[in-house]
Amino acid sequence: MKKSLLTTAMMLFSTAIFAQYINEAPVGGFNVNKGKDYVVLYAPDHVITDMGSRLISNNNLDATQTDNVLEYWVTDWDKKDLTLYNVPEPDGKNSFGTSGYINATPFWEWGTGVFIPKAKMYDLSKITDKHHLHIGMRDFGSASSQYKFTIGSQKTIKTNGFQIEVNLDYAKADGDFVGVGKIAGGNDGKWYYLDIPVSDLVDENGDFGFVYDFSAPITDGVFTFSFNKPVCSTAKKSGPAPGETVYTYEITKLGSALSLDHVFFYIPDETSAINDVNIDSGNDEIKVVYDLSGRRVDMNRPGIYMIKTAAGVKKVVVNK
Repeated sequence: MKKSLLTTAMMLFSTAIFAQYINEAPVGGFNVNKGKDYVVLYAPDHVITDMGSRLISNNNLDATQTDNVLEYWVTDWDKKDLTLYNVPEPDGKNSFGTSGYINATPFWEWGTGVFIPKAKMYDLSKITDKHHLHIGMRDFGSASSQYKFTIGSQKTIKTNGFQIEVNLDYAKADGDFVGVGKIAGGNDGKWYYLDIPVSDLVDENGDFGFVYDFSAPITDGVFTFSFNKPVCSTAKKSGPAPGETVYTYEITKLGSALSLDHVFFYIPDETSAINDVNIDSGNDEIKVVYDLSGRRVDMNRPGIYMIKTAAGVKKVVVNK
């Protein structure tokens, strides 16, 4: 590597521009061939199939609600009244261009959805510091909000697990939650991906400092999503219908609304990330920087990067 490229790399690193953890989803969605050792909490069935032998722990939401269930809280004063509602979109598409995703809007500001085990406990024991947390999301409401995600047993989440917040400035604290950045397009209705290394989440010298030990099965809620400072939706209520335990709703005014189409952990597969590496260079001006999973990033942390210049692509190692 020529001195000019090294100098530029060091300048980028020294500015401490943080990594962009939230980026617009690529056409066709996340390419599962770029990862391995998947630990899934939620994903469309065809994505699970595509993972094949790369899937090492499947905790996917069960459509029959036998193994687990997505549960929305109800109000304290009326157990038939949901705090979040799954907004129907008959022709809606997820980030993979297929059907199947969660569409939540709050009726009350504290509304929360949670993945609850039933016949099968959650197994996150195979998650390591090498994994990345990956969440597909879409802000499609009439007003944006901040979105809180927790991963880990809800009984011990404050000391064992991850509590992160979307649309909160990077590394800014909100009680026990820490911001991971903002959705660039706001509530533009497009799909975005949150991709954050577990090593960043647990780095005691970094901006998060979370601690996790997922060696034991999780017997309560493993993943929650909630709204912070939302514009609540309004709806007509009727029922409950025969066989149902909560009201039937018809949205009259949509407020803040969030979609989720997958939540999983994976390890970037370096052998399938970027293959066209040109060692020789005639022009070292940096055009684009990628990580080893092929995502555009800022070269602000120690690691291995792929740098695109006018002459081709180079692999660069940045040390502390």
